[in-house]
Amino acid sequence: MKTRLVLVVSSLSLTAACASFRAVERGDWRRVYTKDAASVKSLEAPQEIITRERYEEELANDVRRTWSPSPGWKPAWLADTEEIGLAVGEVNEFRIDEARPVEVLVLGSAAEVYWGARVKKDAWQDGTDITRRESTLYAKGREPGKMTLRLVTDDTTRDIPLLVR
Repeated sequence: MKTRLVLVVSSLSLTAACASFRAVERGDWRRVYTKDAASVKSLEAPQEIITRERYEEELANDVRRTWSPSPGWKPAWLADTEEIGLAVGEVNEFRIDEARPVEVLVLGSAAEVYWGARVKKDAWQDGTDITRRESTLYAKGREPGKMTLRLVTDDTTRDIPLLVR
């Protein structure tokens, strides 16, 4: 009995040690309505994240299910986000400032996380041309539970709790 208890405690310790943050790989992603909701096109209609290649294949086959936000809408900055709440199947979008090198890590599996490439964005602000480097991060609720997004720059590390209900 004592040997069995030691084995159980040892395997639990090993499992806890393996539960660590993992890096989010970058990809070329598109936010679209699900095939069932493509004709609805309401901002609340179900959405999914697909690869750019799949998106272009669908366009070539005359399948148009692009997600478009309201005019003037901009995703929140991930670094300014205190907490993320999602329903199962819900998609949320964030911007990441990439003026400096950045890394995104996750702990847990309650949501699917998709991180896009770094892009250059030009804009005008108070008569001045502003050039930013940013990327997009999508989170889609997979199953009820909690997880953590970790945003790491050269001088800061920020953990953002993510709850899927």
